[in-house]
Amino acid sequence: MEKTTSEVIIDMLADIGVKHVFGIPGHTCLGVVEALRVHPDIDLVTVRHEETAALMASAHAKLTDQLGVCLTIAGPGATNLMTGLYDAKMDRAPVLAITGQVALQFIGRDVLQEIDQHSLFESVSLFNKVITTSGETAEITLLAIKNSLVHRGVSHLGVPLNLQKEKTSKLAKPLKGRMPAPRIRPPGDLCRQAAKMIDEAKRPAIIAGWGARFAKDQLVAFAEKIGAPIATTFKAKGLVSEFHPQSTGVLGTVGWDSARELVYGADTVIVLGSSFSSQTGIPKNRPLIQVDYDPLVIGKRYPVGLGLWGSVQDTLPELSKRVKKRDNKPTRDKIKAAKTKYLKKIDRITSSDGVPIHPARVLGALQKLLPKDAIVSIDVGDNSWWFGKYFQSVGQRLLLSGYLATMGFGFAGALAAAFAEPERKAVALTGDGAFAQVMADFTTAVKHDKPLVVLVYNNSELSMIIHEQKLEGYPKYATSLLNPNFAEFAVSCGGLGYTVRQPDELESVIQEALDSGKPAVVDIHTDPKEFWMDRPHQL
Repeated sequence: MEKTTSEVIIDMLADIGVKHVFGIPGHTCLGVVEALRVHPDIDLVTVRHEETAALMASAHAKLTDQLGVCLTIAGPGATNLMTGLYDAKMDRAPVLAITGQVALQFIGRDVLQEIDQHSLFESVSLFNKVITTSGETAEITLLAIKNSLVHRGVSHLGVPLNLQKEKTSKLAKPLKGRMPAPRIRPPGDLCRQAAKMIDEAKRPAIIAGWGARFAKDQLVAFAEKIGAPIATTFKAKGLVSEFHPQSTGVLGTVGWDSARELVYGADTVIVLGSSFSSQTGIPKNRPLIQVDYDPLVIGKRYPVGLGLWGSVQDTLPELSKRVKKRDNKPTRDKIKAAKTKYLKKIDRITSSDGVPIHPARVLGALQKLLPKDAIVSIDVGDNSWWFGKYFQSVGQRLLLSGYLATMGFGFAGALAAAFAEPERKAVALTGDGAFAQVMADFTTAVKHDKPLVVLVYNNSELSMIIHEQKLEGYPKYATSLLNPNFAEFAVSCGGLGYTVRQPDELESVIQEALDSGKPAVVDIHTDPKEFWMDRPHQL
């Protein structure tokens, strides 16, 4: 039995559970497109721009912990993928980019749309290969998939046009039996040393990052046993419900006063699965116990007191059985007092009746309406800072462009979520500047009947840039936006569109959009003068 090179690639993707490939068909990838057409278990989702395709692949990988895949042509299609692929690279999301390439005999001869794609993808990829013979397709594809999943990053396969329909008898290889179990446990002596440090601490505190996502219940039980408050990184917001009596909210520039107070008041800090982003502001002037499955992250920014190389879900039980149980009530009393003070402070903002609408008021309304299992995809700019500080999560899943912080991710992430987990509500929080970069793909949501809700903070400004200019001592310049009517745009695409100018309209309109079962844009006119940070500060 023989299959084409393209069919071998698609068979292997389907074998590991890939259901959607995001991309745009074109001349130099038509063989792969045909293999997608005839396969019963995997579809090509045609988007309107390759950046959106790569951002969706990245968001899919972040949401599901499974491989995200994007596809495009040689040349301009390949170059357009770069922003989304760098988002995946920097946030360690497993993504496979498949690009067409001109026929092998024309590579390096400056023909139409032929560029040095290998060099282009080299900086963004941890595995970067051009398939040169049909017989090697299965093995190279397996290595591409394996590298992305094991090392959590981007792999790239270039497939020359003439090879895409060339047949081979070397068919798809299963991934089963070729993957390591990503479970690591530190040695017992180091766990005993960590337990001793925790037992000797008078005021331990826990910082949970996204690396703790597979250990939610263990995390809470451990915190309760040692009497420690839990703060999360921004990416892990909602990992533990922020209504939970052990939770202090998000730590960092975009975080809560209560988290900062209790973490900075601790005498020993246990950091679980955090990349130590400078925005998180993990204290370095006190003993730190760090747990991470990636040994290179241990002591990444500065020395830690004790580094434990292990996956959080396998390390926490080892620590928990060794530490002494202590009275948790004093800790909960401190957490309650600190959170009450902070939430009282922000309540006047999230319930503001000012016009134009205060951005935090949007979150006050959304918090009352959003289901516990919803997926919230946020863009960069002011809207992300407002969300971190003023939305109290009960466990909703957060998607964001973390280290790259690229505009356009909010909508692309929600669209990817609507494909990956259609049974859950998907909401995008985005600014007018960011949404305008990718809004052509609202038609993709309508075409596929994906009922995501897009909340657009519309202030006709790049408001974050205005405030940054002010902080740097520069005058306001080049930040004003000429916007379309976003609600009318949504309707013209076949979706629903709403315009909100009064704060008392927010809840009813957002609820209607959530209940509609259709793609919807809520165009919310917000006050550009409001800033999430009154003055610059260092954590």
